[in-house]
Amino acid sequence: MANALFIALALMGQAGQPASQGPNAPPTDEYGYVAWCYGALGSYISLYDRVMPEVTRIEKAFPGPEGVAAALKTYPEIKAQAQKDLKTYSSAITAAEKASPRPISEYGGAQVKRGAAIWGGADTVDKARLAQMWMSWEPPGDCEKRAKALEVKSTILGKALNYNTTSAIAQPTEAPPAEAPAPAAATTPTPPPEPAPEAKAEPASAPTPPKAVKPAKAAKPLAPAKSSAAKAETIIDPANPAPCAGSLVPAKRGGKDVLICKAD
Repeated sequence: MANALFIALALMGQAGQPASQGPNAPPTDEYGYVAWCYGALGSYISLYDRVMPEVTRIEKAFPGPEGVAAALKTYPEIKAQAQKDLKTYSSAITAAEKASPRPISEYGGAQVKRGAAIWGGADTVDKARLAQMWMSWEPPGDCEKRAKALEVKSTILGKALNYNTTSAIAQPTEAPPAEAPAPAAATTPTPPPEPAPEAKAEPASAPTPPKAVKPAKAAKPLAPAKSSAAKAETIIDPANPAPCAGSLVPAKRGGKDVLICKAD
């Protein structure tokens, strides 16, 4: 029974298609799914040194059209690629945990264990059967795609959360409108000096009063800022993520999955 169960679970990743049922099937949410992929692939790679002697025997006993050397060369390449994929999954998981407003690492750890559990029967199955399943297994084909999408969304969300937090802590206050300067008082004309006693007095012409200084125009008050609700929707480009002063809403634009930044 244990061997039969192990075989069923180990075949979950055949042809890149995960099984939809089973005690250790991957969850549907993106974060949990990537964590499951990490556990399944990590457990698969941990068996590398253990299965390779039997894999080598099988390849020599049943050589392919390209020969034994060519076939055996692919397994170190598979291991190297798997190690790169694990880094991709790990980066996405870390980004999601940093961006999440609540702790999710405990849930992610549980999904890693569920993924690793598909290889839990490795100690009870025959070594030849184990090697055969190991040679034919591969992780679900969308693990890498979903990991990259998760990291992009988490990075955008993380920047938005940081942006909103900073704005809430220190919001710039609007400067009050400048007061209009007081109008200058009109200048009183100075009377002409009286003529000297020796000089013959001539009728003095009336002095021209100086022009009154016009009061300066009052400064116009600053126009109130437009409400964020009046702005058009902002599409966050995953290739060039930018801060979002609001909420990120998944949507489709032009047939692609995007995030729409909407004001709270």
